[in-house]
Amino acid sequence: MFILNKLQSQSYTLESINQNHLRNQQLLGNYDSTVSFTNQYNNILTFGKSNWKKPTISLLPIVLSQQFNSHHPFGWNDGAMIQSKGYQVLARPGVNMQYGIFEVQLAPEFVFATNGNYATPQYGNPNNSSYSKLFLGQSFIKAHYGAISIGVSTQNLWWGPGIHSSLLMSNNAPGFFHAFIGTRKPIKTPIGSIEFNLIGARLNSNSCIGYENNHLLPRNINNDWRYLNAYVVSWRPKWIKRLFLGMTRSLQQYGEEALNRPTSFASKYIPVLGLAVQKQNNLGDDTLGRDQLASFFLRWVLPKANAEFYIEYGKNDYGVNFRDYINGPTHSSAYTVGFRKLIPKTEEQYVQLETELTQLSQTPDALVRPAGNWYTHFQLFQGYTHENQIMGAGAGFGANLQTFSATWVNGNLRNGFMVQRVERDPIGKLNKWTDFSIGWMPQWTFKNMILGAKVQLIRSNNYSWEKGNNPFNLHSRLMVQYNFK
Repeated sequence: MFILNKLQSQSYTLESINQNHLRNQQLLGNYDSTVSFTNQYNNILTFGKSNWKKPTISLLPIVLSQQFNSHHPFGWNDGAMIQSKGYQVLARPGVNMQYGIFEVQLAPEFVFATNGNYATPQYGNPNNSSYSKLFLGQSFIKAHYGAISIGVSTQNLWWGPGIHSSLLMSNNAPGFFHAFIGTRKPIKTPIGSIEFNLIGARLNSNSCIGYENNHLLPRNINNDWRYLNAYVVSWRPKWIKRLFLGMTRSLQQYGEEALNRPTSFASKYIPVLGLAVQKQNNLGDDTLGRDQLASFFLRWVLPKANAEFYIEYGKNDYGVNFRDYINGPTHSSAYTVGFRKLIPKTEEQYVQLETELTQLSQTPDALVRPAGNWYTHFQLFQGYTHENQIMGAGAGFGANLQTFSATWVNGNLRNGFMVQRVERDPIGKLNKWTDFSIGWMPQWTFKNMILGAKVQLIRSNNYSWEKGNNPFNLHSRLMVQYNFK
């Protein structure tokens, strides 16, 4: 999702217009076909021998991301930025040092938002005020040994094959503090190559802003920090060289309660590894004050067609047994499915076409057995959030998203157009709130500077689920990145 690569002039932007360059190169046959792009930090490293002679220090690009909403909050996958009306800005400098097997990066992020008031019948905080906060951002301390990395980090993660949405881990929320062990490149085995990441993390709440999983309304709830244990694993079978199969799973619980519980180290710090897959094998789980999510994914690269297909399917609740999973496959489920196609013109020029669908609202199965919206259960009222922002798909609580885009790429010059539809939490609503938008996404490079923009004109039909309330909203982003090399 983010790129920090010596071959890429050290680019690690938040904006989707500049993402996935190496992923496109893989579709064009110019990049390692064993890399799944389903287990991503904000950097893709170049691998070389450890240098113990002297440390290597480099200045990271300075990034200034600005965002504006004219009528009400809109936008996601913007990291530490918040859902707000008006102007906001994120600034990030950074420095990286490597010495032997060790790597240290300091890349703090400062966010300021005017966070103006707006019409809030059923949506949004009615008492907004300006917001500012300093985060550690994309910082880390790591040790690398072969294909394995271990360390602590506050970087954003992106798990799964999705481009606009990921069910369990995306850059929609700020990066959170976590310890980890995982791969930094695929590990070759007799059955194919494997990538994985296992984390133990601290999640916080923020009393200054509303919750994304409560339609941006505030909640008077337990603000104890939460402990998140989660993993992603991806497997490329050696028999089908460009097929990637994988899964993600997460378990969160209130931190003080979980870590003070008298139990074994594994049960306390890495309980997600021992979870059952059927409720009949863990009937007491609902009494433990914890919540879990899981997803399975597939990514299939078609290099002869310069294309890829992917799907991620998730569950937010146990099935009673395998029969229950088979008879009720849509119960407590969500999914993302997408397709990307490149049409090469020359080595540097191509047209990129992509479409992606994400379904988060309850399915018709809810008429028989309600499961609640994704990212919420009664055990943890904050839901699957950090700093009140959803850590997975950012389109909104219970939302359904459809995106189509076409982008012309000529080296560092891009010109893209996007059509998007967002259905806002339709279950149980008399009036359906639907956002329709068209967007323009250009990008230019001038010497050491990259300029990336996105301008979307949105018509909200039945805004805030009010019949006949159909305002227009202008959503815009401008990213300025200065590279020192």
